[in-house]
Amino acid sequence: MLSKEISNKVRGQISEEIVTETVNQFFKQGNAFILLELINLRSEFKSLKNELQNKTENKHNSLHKLLVP
Repeated sequence: MLSKEISNKVRGQISEEIVTETVNQFFKQGNAFILLELINLRSEFKSLKNELQNKTENKHNSLHKLLVP
């Protein structure tokens, strides 16, 4: 029932199969599941942060090369 509600809310973004698996894992593992998801989110956040910093640095370097011959 919970997985159907979540599937309806995220329709088109996440498959119903993934939602069902995730909900089932949550009920089986409880707090350990939440902790693992939090760790995964933190590592994903770090990766995105690094990617954004690299893009910003590359734009800065490109602009600097254009302005300073």
